[in-house]
Amino acid sequence: MRTFPRMIPLLSPLLVSPALAMDTQLHLFALEDGQPARHKAVTGAQGYNNQPAFTADGRGLLFSSDRAGGQMDIFQYDVASGAIRNLTNSPEESEFSPQPGEAPGTITYVVEQGVPHQSVWQKMEGKSRERAVNSYIPAGYYAQRAGQGTLLWARYGYHLYFEPWGEQADERHFVSASVGRSLHAIPGSQEFSFLHKQVDGDWVIKGFHPDSGAIRPITAVDKVSEDYAWDKAGRIWMGRGNTLWRWDAEKQWQPVADLADYGVTTIGRLAISPDGKHLAVVGL
Repeated sequence: MRTFPRMIPLLSPLLVSPALAMDTQLHLFALEDGQPARHKAVTGAQGYNNQPAFTADGRGLLFSSDRAGGQMDIFQYDVASGAIRNLTNSPEESEFSPQPGEAPGTITYVVEQGVPHQSVWQKMEGKSRERAVNSYIPAGYYAQRAGQGTLLWARYGYHLYFEPWGEQADERHFVSASVGRSLHAIPGSQEFSFLHKQVDGDWVIKGFHPDSGAIRPITAVDKVSEDYAWDKAGRIWMGRGNTLWRWDAEKQWQPVADLADYGVTTIGRLAISPDGKHLAVVGL
């Protein structure tokens, strides 16, 4: 099983307060024949612009940013026009980890409120927000699949819990300890994926099936970044420094592109649109 060349580990900030947020820039690439092309800079290089996720139709790119004045709000970038608008506009609170919601025009995100209220919320444009999960586990990150449930990352324990649709997650729904922040519903599957930081020191992306509770190894990665993304073809994308890598059908990691020419010296979080046409990359 091929892993990446060894590199010096990077700092991996979790949910951070606005005062501690790193300057990050968001980039958008069209994907053509499996290669990034036609680059656009979504944001400038100043401030926190991070945690990208595409809308279900691929026309919008959600992200968390402090561009409104210090706290983090959820913004949406229109892929066609380049327009950016604030979807939450909450001066007293910060929001992170946006994702498209189940209903059209709905988004989900984490509101940073402290224990026990920090949790996943949902909001339809023009309406007040409401809870998107029943559990009061202080969630930092999450992955959802409509009708199946939500995989929750407990911020203060780095543990995973699964909340079945319509139920409440608690200690009975424990999945794994020592988990990284990148959680995903695997496309074309009933599984979720997470990065397990094993007791033997290895980092392994694993699949979790909520129906059976089975956990299986998918691929090992070097301990450089815990951020990765799936595309609709079942491939995994990750960054190592300024190089974009992909795990393909042969279950091998291959370098895809050097993004240094686009001003990306260190690749952070990634997102791929559901139609596979666009790649979003956070440059640290």
